[in-house]
Amino acid sequence: MQDKILFIEDLGFESPPGMISNYLYKMKQNGVFEKIKGIWIGNYEHESGIALEQIVIDTLENINIPIIKSDNFGHGLLKTVIPIGTKVRIETSNKAKIELIEGCVI
Repeated sequence: MQDKILFIEDLGFESPPGMISNYLYKMKQNGVFEKIKGIWIGNYEHESGIALEQIVIDTLENINIPIIKSDNFGHGLLKTVIPIGTKVRIETSNKAKIELIEGCVI
């Protein structure tokens, strides 16, 4: 997990907020958030209305890595291709975005 971006998305009816929080807390206990360079949050809808980004913030508290949210990956209608293994930059200072800094298609 060293220097990687963690993708998080799930189906709310399969994984309620408490379960997601438990998964994140276990990763926190295992030092995952000290190794990764950022978090990309995708789709998540739960009947309670709680947002996945709120679960992340509440569980991880004072996390000091960039977090970006988009609804175009996961189980929703909108989908995007995510090139796994390609170097990227997460920009959060102005407009949140992920920028490819390395070619991913040959």
